Amino acid sequence: MTGTPRFAASPKGTGGAVLFAAVVVLVLSVVLVKALPSPGSLDRLPDPPAGPDRVPAGTIVDAYPERCGISAATLARLVPGARTARDGGQGTCTWSSQKDDRKSERHLSVGFTLFPGSALRPGMPQTGRAPVAAAMKSLGPKWSNVPGRAVTGLGDEAFMQVSPATGATVVMRVGNANVSVQYRSLFWPIPEATARDGAFAAASEVAAALGARTPARPAVAPAPQPTPARKVPDLCAAVSERTRQRLVEGDSVTGEPASRGGALAIKDAKVGNCSWTSTDRELAVSAAVVPGSGLFDGALLATREYVMRHDDARAEKTLSVHDEKYFRAVTGLGDQAFAIQVPEVIPGEVVFRDGNVLVRVTYEAADERHPLSRKHAVRGAYAAAQEVAQALAAH
Repeated sequence: MTGTPRFAASPKGTGGAVLFAAVVVLVLSVVLVKALPSPGSLDRLPDPPAGPDRVPAGTIVDAYPERCGISAATLARLVPGARTARDGGQGTCTWSSQKDDRKSERHLSVGFTLFPGSALRPGMPQTGRAPVAAAMKSLGPKWSNVPGRAVTGLGDEAFMQVSPATGATVVMRVGNANVSVQYRSLFWPIPEATARDGAFAAASEVAAALGARTPARPAVAPAPQPTPARKVPDLCAAVSERTRQRLVEGDSVTGEPASRGGALAIKDAKVGNCSWTSTDRELAVSAAVVPGSGLFDGALLATREYVMRHDDARAEKTLSVHDEKYFRAVTGLGDQAFAIQVPEVIPGEVVFRDGNVLVRVTYEAADERHPLSRKHAVRGAYAAAQEVAQALAAH
């Protein structure tokens, strides 16, 4: 008589094992559903609406113009009997009059700085990585002790400073090239109008030699108007509970005023931040109210800050040729906006400008074991950015 082998389960035992396995699977499914954000909820979010990119790409200068762009006729008019001290081989030209009399002695100098740009390092989103953005970041009046004025009609942007000691100095930018032009007397002060007109004439020729997009018609700009006072709204309250639950799930997740890597860093700006972090996702919002200065109003300075970030994002490259970068100019958010995502380098990010307020929103995976797709990262950042824009409009 053959007995039942010890390892053979009875029908009753088999049912109990199956039931136990089913309960384990059900419990694990509930835990996973609770722990991970629902892909479906992010799928239902809209893509940022793409629009035309209205930020000019900018001129890229890779060589110094011959004789620093100054014609022989202009040099003869500005510096009678000029002798050359530097001929532009290292990006600097200087000429001085051979006669040292009060009437005709003059000095003209032109200096260039070309910015090649630099690659982005993960976790270090400083502005000024692209060539044009780098030149913008470095541009400013040359003398710290001489009042400056903005200049219109000369290159992409320009300043002028005039004093008896320094004569007239123009600092201007054409694409990725910053240029300093100084016209003065070495020994005796010259009339302010003479110094200004001479510096403008020389700078106009340099701008043309660098390939400026428009003919030079330099003029000193009017003093900036006062910038209206604005406040950053409560960013932790600006993102609704419904959107936050979609993006950063978890009953214990709350907004914290200190943002991690997403905070904007802008000189003299009032900055507000908030971030939400779960075990899998992180959402960060930063907004900066940019004040005016003696040269520009707050909206123009905020525009410069936005353009630098836009230019950086547009020029950014992926770490691998197999990765795909996402960059779009976006409509419907403030005055200017873009969205970007670069695998392993830049998370889902939306940056927009509303008047003199700049906003940055980032959405990313907090755990590399639970990655966030490009589509979801960008959509999540855009969803939060929409609500921040609504909060700004109400202030």
